[in-house]
Amino acid sequence: MADGPLDTPAALSLGVVVPTLNEAAALPRLLERLVGRPAAGPDDIPRSEEPSAVGSADHADCVVVADGGSADGTPALAARGGARVVESSAGRGGQLAAGAALLETDLLLFIHADCLPQAGALAAVRRAFSDPAVGRCAMVQAIAAPGWHFRALERCAARRARRGLVYGDCGLGLRRSLYEAVGGFQDLPIFEDLDLSQRLLASPLAGRMVLVEDAVLGLSARRWQHEGFLRCTLRNWALTKAWRLGLAPKKLARFYRPPAGEHAQ
Repeated sequence: MADGPLDTPAALSLGVVVPTLNEAAALPRLLERLVGRPAAGPDDIPRSEEPSAVGSADHADCVVVADGGSADGTPALAARGGARVVESSAGRGGQLAAGAALLETDLLLFIHADCLPQAGALAAVRRAFSDPAVGRCAMVQAIAAPGWHFRALERCAARRARRGLVYGDCGLGLRRSLYEAVGGFQDLPIFEDLDLSQRLLASPLAGRMVLVEDAVLGLSARRWQHEGFLRCTLRNWALTKAWRLGLAPKKLARFYRPPAGEHAQ
């Protein structure tokens, strides 16, 4: 049954790219949300070579999982969960570029594996782009942990996104034509999101940037909880400053690698 006007043939199609590295624990819940069917188990049927197509406006028309060399069965799990899988060398920028290259949808949405769009989020993203003046958007970050410090981070993320600087854990959405016009993601191991954001800010084709208030994106607090809130936040701030000063992303990436036992990218 159709959900409304966005389910008509004239609606903008939406494709989602998820970069992964050893995300077997987090990925099934996200795929179930994006594809709209129960998460696949290890004994479920193998994937089709074709991308998944879903009719609901609050699901993706196609999901691509771009894997960077997982050793925990993530690619097979993604395939059974209804995603199309592309494998590349580790490095989120290259993975995102490889995933986007497989999509032919009108809209592209980039989401990390430890994020979860809340009900209505994808439909809200589609509605935002029904305004032809809108070229890109971000989702409202909701960190899955209590505490004023996490609420402060959410407010900072929202202010930054409204200015057009969208980190990967805020769900960057944009028209595919715009993504291609500015050159897409570069093969960078870190700050690929800010690199793309800055090129979009400089482009006369970028259109209006919006923070979609009805598109809430749940975000795991695993890295902060593992490393400690203060240490993690200060490290991220210092790396961002260093990147803005021109230090090479490959050097900075050494300080952002997940600690042993954690597979967050």
